[in-house]
Amino acid sequence: MDYPTSTTDAGTSTDDGSTSAAMTSEGPTSEGPTTDPMTSESSESSESSETSDATTDTPPSCGDGVTDLDSGEECDDGNDVTDDGCTNACTLPKCGDGIKQEGEGCDDGNDDDTDGCTNACTPGSGCGNGLIEAGEECDDGNDVDDDGCANDCTANPGVCGDSVVHEGEECDDGNDDNTDFCTDACLDAFCGDTYVHALLEECDDGNDDNTDDCVEGCLEAKCGDGFTHAGEEECDDGNDDNTDACVDDCLEASCGDGYVQDGVEVCDDGVNDGSYNGCEDDCNQLGPYCGDAQLDAPMEECDDGNNEPLDGCDANCMSELPQECLNYQEFSEESRNVLYAGPVEDQCDGQAGDQWYRFTGAAGSRMPTMAPAPFSCGTDAPGWLNGTYPDVDDGQVMREVCFAWLFGEECKWSVDVLIRECDTEPPYYVFQLPDTPDCYMRYCGAQ
Repeated sequence: MDYPTSTTDAGTSTDDGSTSAAMTSEGPTSEGPTTDPMTSESSESSESSETSDATTDTPPSCGDGVTDLDSGEECDDGNDVTDDGCTNACTLPKCGDGIKQEGEGCDDGNDDDTDGCTNACTPGSGCGNGLIEAGEECDDGNDVDDDGCANDCTANPGVCGDSVVHEGEECDDGNDDNTDFCTDACLDAFCGDTYVHALLEECDDGNDDNTDDCVEGCLEAKCGDGFTHAGEEECDDGNDDNTDACVDDCLEASCGDGYVQDGVEVCDDGVNDGSYNGCEDDCNQLGPYCGDAQLDAPMEECDDGNNEPLDGCDANCMSELPQECLNYQEFSEESRNVLYAGPVEDQCDGQAGDQWYRFTGAAGSRMPTMAPAPFSCGTDAPGWLNGTYPDVDDGQVMREVCFAWLFGEECKWSVDVLIRECDTEPPYYVFQLPDTPDCYMRYCGAQ
């Protein structure tokens, strides 16, 4: 569209030489232009917009769902299905277009009337028309050559071993190796097919007998597999518990096998000769042992029938120091000795508290067995042992301790004490001492 380039009061010349409305038969008007500038501008803008819209529209194309006859389309259904009445080329179906449509027996897209499809799109005679005719063994109407019917219409059922999996075959690897995943019968390998799979099986005897050399899972029979191997095993419980009825090496439990059968045997050392720490021959009674309260020399030095420590006999039936020989307080002051010549210190054992004590160091190693003079041992009334000392075998013994006083009263006051000789080299004595009767009294020491 060409737009006017200028206007005059006398009119506008057109392409064909005629004059515009501004030039009338009566001549030019005296009122100037007959077109409102605003209206003219709006009209031009609208016309320009329509032109612009027209130039940006998408051109028609096959498949847009709009049949454009001007571009040669016979139809346009907007999809990509070619045998639904409108082809993907936007043409109407017809015999010979190579597309088999409803109502056509065939359509090979050529004009050869002598092949398997006539020019009328009906099956013709010959191999490939899907009809078994004279001279044909088969005719499946396709060009697949290994589907049981060859392209020359001869039967080709295929054979196991041709590397093609045919109907009735599970696999076909083209070899006769029966140790891989496909057997020579074109069947998938499995446990029980009598062939030993090279990767997955240890054996395969083709049966479900778990008492022979090959058991469930195609594994070689062995002790511990849970199956009793006939002629080889007495039992097989599949565990390593040797206290039940089937022990190591898959043998039935018995007295003398060295395992104590739970709930059946008291002991079983495998020898069962009744020796020390052993077992009687019927596996129902222990032989002599530490803790049976019977002294079995020379294996035992003692046997107190328990395993308690620090009671004189340890858990191995060896003699040990009793607790009082190990846990005691010491008297070691020089002033406690009967030979002390220093000043009287008025010392007192009024808080001895029935504890065990041992005399050591400058105090001496035991209590004197003769009455000291009054005011000896750093106190007023010295204490001494009025009796004899025990031996190791005597254990704890009770003795009297006297406190000497004036006027020859060697035993003015007295208390009972316990004494034990501790079996060491050299031996020593310990004393369980009560509080003194009064102050100032003290237990004396001597060498």
